[in-house]
Amino acid sequence: MPEGYTSRRRFLIGAGASGTAALAGCTNSLTGGSIGQAGSVVQYNAVNGWANYKEIRQTFTKQTGITFPEDTKNSGQTLNALTNEKKNPQSDAAYMGITDAIKASKRGLVAPYTVKHFDQIPKKLKKGDGEYFSVHYATVGWAVNDNHVDTPPKKWADLLDDRYKNSIGMYSPGSAFNGFINYVNANLALGGTLTNFDPGIQFFKKLKDKGNVAAMPKQGAVTSFFKGEIPILLAYDFNAYMAKYQSSLNPSDVTVVVPADLSVQVPYTLSLVKDAPHPKAGKQLLDFQLSDTGQKIFARAFVNPIRSDVEIPSKVKQKKLPKRAYKSSKPIDYPTLEANQKHARSRFINEVA
Repeated sequence: MPEGYTSRRRFLIGAGASGTAALAGCTNSLTGGSIGQAGSVVQYNAVNGWANYKEIRQTFTKQTGITFPEDTKNSGQTLNALTNEKKNPQSDAAYMGITDAIKASKRGLVAPYTVKHFDQIPKKLKKGDGEYFSVHYATVGWAVNDNHVDTPPKKWADLLDDRYKNSIGMYSPGSAFNGFINYVNANLALGGTLTNFDPGIQFFKKLKDKGNVAAMPKQGAVTSFFKGEIPILLAYDFNAYMAKYQSSLNPSDVTVVVPADLSVQVPYTLSLVKDAPHPKAGKQLLDFQLSDTGQKIFARAFVNPIRSDVEIPSKVKQKKLPKRAYKSSKPIDYPTLEANQKHARSRFINEVA
Protein backbone atom coordinates (compact mmCIF):
# COMPACT_ATOMS: atom_id res chain seq x y z
CA MET A 1 0.00 0.00 0.00
CA PRO A 2 2.39 2.73 -1.18
CA GLU A 3 0.42 5.66 0.19
CA GLY A 4 -0.13 4.31 3.68
CA TYR A 5 1.84 3.57 6.80
CA THR A 6 2.66 0.18 5.33
CA SER A 7 5.80 -0.58 7.34
CA ARG A 8 4.32 -0.21 10.75
CA ARG A 9 5.97 -3.01 12.71
CA ARG A 10 4.79 -4.86 15.77
CA PHE A 11 7.50 -3.92 18.22
CA LEU A 12 5.67 -2.14 21.04
CA ILE A 13 4.99 -4.98 23.41
CA GLY A 14 2.07 -4.15 25.65
CA ALA A 15 2.40 -4.30 29.39
CA GLY A 16 0.56 -7.04 31.22
CA ALA A 17 -3.13 -6.54 31.89
CA SER A 18 -6.17 -8.36 33.16
CA GLY A 19 -7.68 -11.06 30.97
CA THR A 20 -10.72 -10.46 28.81
CA ALA A 21 -13.96 -11.06 30.66
CA ALA A 22 -16.13 -14.00 29.67
CA LEU A 23 -19.11 -12.49 27.95
CA ALA A 24 -20.79 -15.13 25.81
CA GLY A 25 -24.60 -14.94 25.84
CA CYS A 26 -24.72 -11.64 27.76
CA THR A 27 -26.59 -8.48 26.88
CA ASN A 28 -24.84 -5.12 26.84
CA SER A 29 -26.83 -2.23 28.29
CA LEU A 30 -24.90 0.38 26.34
CA THR A 31 -25.77 -0.96 22.92
CA GLY A 32 -28.84 -3.05 23.73
CA GLY A 33 -27.58 -6.04 21.75
CA SER A 34 -26.09 -9.45 22.28
CA ILE A 35 -22.42 -10.28 22.47
CA GLY A 36 -20.92 -10.73 19.01
CA GLN A 37 -23.44 -8.20 17.64
CA ALA A 38 -23.99 -4.86 19.38
CA GLY A 39 -22.15 -6.16 22.47
CA SER A 40 -18.90 -6.07 20.54
CA VAL A 41 -16.94 -3.35 18.83
CA VAL A 42 -14.51 -3.55 15.94
CA GLN A 43 -11.63 -1.17 15.39
CA TYR A 44 -9.47 -1.74 12.36
CA ASN A 45 -5.76 -1.61 13.15
CA ALA A 46 -5.69 -2.63 16.83
CA VAL A 47 -2.64 -4.88 16.97
CA ASN A 48 -1.58 -6.41 20.29
CA GLY A 49 2.09 -5.65 19.71
CA TRP A 50 1.63 -1.99 18.82
CA ALA A 51 1.28 0.96 21.21
CA ASN A 52 0.06 -1.29 24.04
CA TYR A 53 -3.17 -2.14 22.22
CA LYS A 54 -3.45 -5.48 23.98
CA GLU A 55 -3.85 -3.71 27.31
CA ILE A 56 -6.14 -1.11 25.74
CA ARG A 57 -8.42 -3.88 24.49
CA GLN A 58 -8.42 -5.83 27.71
CA THR A 59 -9.00 -2.82 29.95
CA PHE A 60 -11.83 -1.49 27.76
CA THR A 61 -13.57 -4.86 27.86
CA LYS A 62 -13.10 -5.15 31.62
CA GLN A 63 -14.60 -1.70 32.20
CA THR A 64 -17.50 -1.89 29.74
CA GLY A 65 -18.29 -5.56 29.11
CA ILE A 66 -17.96 -4.91 25.37
CA THR A 67 -15.72 -7.33 23.48
CA PHE A 68 -12.95 -5.68 21.48
CA PRO A 69 -11.05 -8.19 19.31
CA GLU A 70 -7.58 -7.69 17.91
CA ASP A 71 -7.36 -6.52 14.30
CA THR A 72 -4.02 -6.88 12.55
CA LYS A 73 -4.42 -4.48 9.62
CA ASN A 74 -1.91 -1.70 9.27
CA SER A 75 -2.89 1.85 8.37
CA GLY A 76 -2.79 1.45 4.59
CA GLN A 77 -4.72 -1.80 4.78
CA THR A 78 -7.29 -0.13 7.01
CA LEU A 79 -7.82 2.63 4.45
CA ASN A 80 -8.24 0.06 1.68
CA ALA A 81 -10.70 -2.00 3.72
CA LEU A 82 -12.81 1.04 4.58
CA THR A 83 -12.83 2.03 0.90
CA ASN A 84 -13.90 -1.43 -0.24
CA GLU A 85 -16.58 -1.66 2.46
CA LYS A 86 -18.00 1.83 2.01
CA LYS A 87 -21.49 0.55 1.12
CA ASN A 88 -21.47 -2.05 3.90
CA PRO A 89 -19.09 -1.05 6.74
CA GLN A 90 -17.77 -3.86 8.91
CA SER A 91 -15.84 -1.72 11.40
CA ASP A 92 -16.98 0.78 14.01
CA ALA A 93 -13.73 2.68 14.45
CA ALA A 94 -10.40 3.02 12.69
CA TYR A 95 -6.84 3.81 13.78
CA MET A 96 -4.62 5.31 11.08
CA GLY A 97 -1.61 7.47 10.46
CA ILE A 98 -2.75 11.01 9.81
CA THR A 99 -2.21 11.06 6.04
CA ASP A 100 -4.39 7.97 5.64
CA ALA A 101 -6.98 9.56 7.93
CA ILE A 102 -7.03 12.61 5.66
CA LYS A 103 -7.62 10.35 2.67
CA ALA A 104 -10.42 8.54 4.51
CA SER A 105 -12.08 11.86 5.28
CA LYS A 106 -11.82 12.98 1.65
CA ARG A 107 -13.40 9.70 0.52
CA GLY A 108 -16.36 10.05 2.89
CA LEU A 109 -15.45 6.95 4.89
CA VAL A 110 -15.55 8.43 8.40
CA ALA A 111 -18.15 10.28 10.45
CA PRO A 112 -17.89 13.40 12.61
CA TYR A 113 -17.61 12.75 16.32
CA THR A 114 -16.55 15.17 19.03
CA VAL A 115 -14.76 12.78 21.32
CA LYS A 116 -14.40 13.57 25.01
CA HIS A 117 -11.36 15.82 25.59
CA PHE A 118 -11.59 16.96 21.94
CA ASP A 119 -10.67 20.52 22.97
CA GLN A 120 -7.38 19.26 24.42
CA ILE A 121 -6.20 17.90 21.06
CA PRO A 122 -4.02 20.43 19.17
CA LYS A 123 -5.82 22.07 16.27
CA LYS A 124 -3.33 20.83 13.67
CA LEU A 125 -3.80 17.24 14.82
CA LYS A 126 -7.53 16.91 14.19
CA LYS A 127 -10.23 17.84 11.72
CA GLY A 128 -12.55 20.50 13.05
CA ASP A 129 -15.69 18.36 12.85
CA GLY A 130 -14.02 15.35 14.47
CA GLU A 131 -13.82 13.11 11.41
CA TYR A 132 -10.32 12.28 12.62
CA PHE A 133 -8.31 13.28 15.67
CA SER A 134 -4.91 12.28 17.01
CA VAL A 135 -4.81 9.91 19.97
CA HIS A 136 -1.02 9.91 20.38
CA TYR A 137 2.05 10.70 18.34
CA ALA A 138 5.58 9.58 17.70
CA THR A 139 8.44 11.84 16.72
CA VAL A 140 11.40 11.04 14.52
CA GLY A 141 14.20 9.55 16.57
CA TRP A 142 17.33 7.47 16.13
CA ALA A 143 18.81 4.53 17.99
CA VAL A 144 22.61 4.23 18.12
CA ASN A 145 24.50 1.08 19.09
CA ASP A 146 27.39 2.41 21.14
CA ASN A 147 29.36 -0.79 20.65
CA HIS A 148 29.84 0.18 17.00
CA VAL A 149 29.58 3.99 17.07
CA ASP A 150 31.90 6.12 19.19
CA THR A 151 30.15 9.45 18.64
CA PRO A 152 26.39 9.46 18.01
CA PRO A 153 25.11 11.90 15.37
CA LYS A 154 23.16 14.87 16.68
CA LYS A 155 21.87 16.53 13.50
CA TRP A 156 20.94 15.40 10.00
CA ALA A 157 24.11 16.73 8.36
CA ASP A 158 26.19 14.71 10.85
CA LEU A 159 25.06 11.51 9.12
CA LEU A 160 27.25 12.41 6.13
CA ASP A 161 30.42 12.03 8.25
CA ASP A 162 32.83 9.35 7.03
CA ARG A 163 32.79 7.74 10.49
CA TYR A 164 29.29 6.43 9.74
CA LYS A 165 30.28 4.46 6.63
CA ASN A 166 28.07 1.37 6.21
CA SER A 167 26.33 2.17 9.51
CA ILE A 168 22.92 3.67 8.79
CA GLY A 169 19.73 1.69 8.45
CA MET A 170 16.14 2.81 7.88
CA TYR A 171 12.97 1.65 6.21
CA SER A 172 12.68 2.30 2.49
CA PRO A 173 11.08 5.72 1.96
CA GLY A 174 9.63 4.37 -1.27
CA SER A 175 7.38 1.87 0.48
CA ALA A 176 7.35 2.46 4.24
CA PHE A 177 6.00 5.53 6.00
CA ASN A 178 8.55 5.19 8.80
CA GLY A 179 11.28 5.65 6.19
CA PHE A 180 9.30 8.19 4.21
CA ILE A 181 8.87 10.50 7.19
CA ASN A 182 12.63 10.39 7.87
CA TYR A 183 13.15 11.47 4.26
CA VAL A 184 10.59 14.26 4.74
CA ASN A 185 12.29 15.25 8.00
CA ALA A 186 15.75 15.43 6.43
CA ASN A 187 14.39 17.49 3.56
CA LEU A 188 12.79 20.05 5.89
CA ALA A 189 15.79 20.20 8.22
CA LEU A 190 18.09 20.93 5.27
CA GLY A 191 16.02 23.75 3.80
CA GLY A 192 13.36 21.99 1.75
CA THR A 193 9.60 22.35 1.96
CA LEU A 194 6.61 20.04 1.60
CA THR A 195 6.47 21.00 -2.08
CA ASN A 196 10.23 21.13 -2.76
CA PHE A 197 12.09 17.90 -2.02
CA ASP A 198 15.37 18.78 -3.76
CA PRO A 199 17.41 19.07 -0.51
CA GLY A 200 16.15 15.70 0.71
CA ILE A 201 16.91 14.02 -2.61
CA GLN A 202 20.44 15.45 -2.70
CA PHE A 203 21.05 14.47 0.93
CA PHE A 204 20.12 10.83 0.43
CA LYS A 205 22.06 10.66 -2.83
CA LYS A 206 25.16 11.80 -0.95
CA LEU A 207 24.45 9.42 1.91
CA LYS A 208 24.31 6.48 -0.49
CA ASP A 209 27.24 7.63 -2.64
CA LYS A 210 29.46 7.92 0.45
CA GLY A 211 28.55 4.36 1.42
CA ASN A 212 27.02 5.36 4.75
CA VAL A 213 23.75 3.50 4.12
CA ALA A 214 23.97 -0.09 5.35
CA ALA A 215 20.37 -1.10 4.72
CA MET A 216 17.11 0.38 3.50
CA PRO A 217 14.64 -2.54 3.54
CA LYS A 218 10.88 -2.45 3.10
CA GLN A 219 10.53 -4.37 6.36
CA GLY A 220 12.64 -5.48 9.30
CA ALA A 221 14.89 -2.49 9.91
CA VAL A 222 14.02 -2.33 13.60
CA THR A 223 14.56 -6.08 13.99
CA SER A 224 17.96 -5.74 12.34
CA PHE A 225 18.95 -3.10 14.89
CA PHE A 226 17.72 -5.30 17.73
CA LYS A 227 20.02 -8.04 16.41
CA GLY A 228 23.02 -5.70 16.27
CA GLU A 229 23.14 -5.77 12.46
CA ILE A 230 22.62 -2.01 11.98
CA PRO A 231 24.68 0.42 14.10
CA ILE A 232 22.38 3.44 13.56
CA LEU A 233 18.62 3.19 13.07
CA LEU A 234 16.63 6.13 11.68
CA ALA A 235 13.03 5.59 12.79
CA TYR A 236 10.75 6.91 15.56
CA ASP A 237 11.69 7.74 19.13
CA PHE A 238 9.56 4.90 20.48
CA ASN A 239 11.43 2.43 18.23
CA ALA A 240 14.63 3.68 19.82
CA TYR A 241 13.28 3.34 23.36
CA MET A 242 12.09 -0.16 22.59
CA ALA A 243 15.57 -1.02 21.33
CA LYS A 244 17.10 0.36 24.51
CA TYR A 245 14.73 -1.08 27.08
CA GLN A 246 12.76 -3.94 25.54
CA SER A 247 15.19 -5.81 23.31
CA SER A 248 18.08 -8.19 23.97
CA LEU A 249 20.53 -5.29 23.75
CA ASN A 250 22.05 -3.92 26.94
CA PRO A 251 20.31 -0.59 27.74
CA SER A 252 23.68 1.02 28.46
CA ASP A 253 24.81 0.19 24.91
CA VAL A 254 22.01 2.10 23.16
CA THR A 255 21.79 5.88 22.80
CA VAL A 256 18.48 7.48 21.88
CA VAL A 257 18.77 10.60 19.72
CA VAL A 258 16.11 13.15 18.79
CA PRO A 259 17.73 15.12 15.92
CA ALA A 260 18.45 18.58 17.27
CA ASP A 261 17.71 20.56 14.09
CA LEU A 262 14.25 19.04 13.50
CA SER A 263 12.24 16.01 14.57
CA VAL A 264 8.92 15.72 12.76
CA GLN A 265 5.95 14.58 14.83
CA VAL A 266 3.93 11.68 13.42
CA PRO A 267 0.35 11.63 14.72
CA TYR A 268 -1.78 8.50 14.84
CA THR A 269 -5.49 9.12 14.63
CA LEU A 270 -8.86 7.64 15.49
CA SER A 271 -12.11 7.95 13.57
CA LEU A 272 -15.68 6.78 13.89
CA VAL A 273 -16.54 4.85 10.73
CA LYS A 274 -19.42 6.29 8.72
CA ASP A 275 -22.54 4.08 9.04
CA ALA A 276 -20.74 1.92 11.61
CA PRO A 277 -22.60 -1.25 12.66
CA HIS A 278 -22.33 -0.31 16.36
CA PRO A 279 -21.86 3.47 16.58
CA LYS A 280 -22.63 3.76 20.31
CA ALA A 281 -20.00 1.20 21.21
CA GLY A 282 -17.63 2.81 18.71
CA LYS A 283 -18.02 6.20 20.37
CA GLN A 284 -17.45 4.71 23.81
CA LEU A 285 -14.26 3.05 22.54
CA LEU A 286 -12.98 6.34 21.13
CA ASP A 287 -13.80 8.14 24.40
CA PHE A 288 -11.93 5.48 26.37
CA GLN A 289 -8.76 5.91 24.34
CA LEU A 290 -8.75 9.66 25.02
CA SER A 291 -9.47 9.15 28.73
CA ASP A 292 -6.80 9.43 31.42
CA THR A 293 -6.67 5.63 31.64
CA GLY A 294 -6.32 5.11 27.89
CA GLN A 295 -3.69 7.80 27.46
CA LYS A 296 -1.57 6.37 30.28
CA ILE A 297 -1.76 2.87 28.80
CA PHE A 298 -0.45 4.21 25.50
CA ALA A 299 2.29 6.14 27.29
CA ARG A 300 3.68 2.94 28.77
CA ALA A 301 4.63 1.94 25.21
CA PHE A 302 6.73 5.14 24.84
CA VAL A 303 4.32 6.85 22.43
CA ASN A 304 3.40 10.41 23.40
CA PRO A 305 -0.15 10.97 24.69
CA ILE A 306 -1.96 13.62 22.69
CA ARG A 307 -3.34 15.15 25.87
CA SER A 308 -0.66 17.27 27.49
CA ASP A 309 -2.53 17.28 30.81
CA VAL A 310 -2.10 13.53 31.26
CA GLU A 311 0.75 12.65 33.59
CA ILE A 312 3.15 10.17 31.99
CA PRO A 313 3.85 7.25 34.35
CA SER A 314 6.99 7.94 36.39
CA LYS A 315 8.71 4.70 35.29
CA VAL A 316 8.31 5.76 31.66
CA LYS A 317 9.34 9.35 32.29
CA GLN A 318 12.55 8.20 33.97
CA LYS A 319 13.53 6.22 30.88
CA LYS A 320 12.79 8.93 28.31
CA LEU A 321 15.01 11.82 27.36
CA PRO A 322 14.36 15.09 29.21
CA LYS A 323 11.91 17.59 27.76
CA ARG A 324 14.72 19.82 26.51
CA ALA A 325 15.75 17.04 24.10
CA TYR A 326 12.36 17.41 22.43
CA LYS A 327 12.60 21.12 21.66
CA SER A 328 13.11 20.23 18.00
CA SER A 329 9.99 18.02 17.87
CA LYS A 330 7.44 19.84 15.72
CA PRO A 331 4.17 19.16 13.88
CA ILE A 332 3.99 19.95 10.18
CA ASP A 333 1.26 20.75 7.66
CA TYR A 334 -0.15 17.25 7.29
CA PRO A 335 -2.78 18.04 4.60
CA THR A 336 0.01 19.47 2.42
CA LEU A 337 2.14 16.41 3.11
CA GLU A 338 -0.74 14.13 2.12
CA ALA A 339 -1.27 16.08 -1.11
CA ASN A 340 2.42 15.75 -2.08
CA GLN A 341 3.19 12.31 -0.66
CA LYS A 342 2.84 10.37 -3.90
CA HIS A 343 5.05 12.77 -5.87
CA ALA A 344 7.71 12.93 -3.15
CA ARG A 345 7.85 9.15 -2.94
CA SER A 346 8.10 8.79 -6.70
CA ARG A 347 11.07 11.15 -6.76
CA PHE A 348 12.88 9.11 -4.12
CA ILE A 349 12.25 5.86 -5.96
CA ASN A 350 13.37 7.26 -9.30
CA GLU A 351 16.28 9.41 -8.17
CA VAL A 352 17.72 7.71 -5.08
CA ALA A 353 16.58 4.13 -4.59
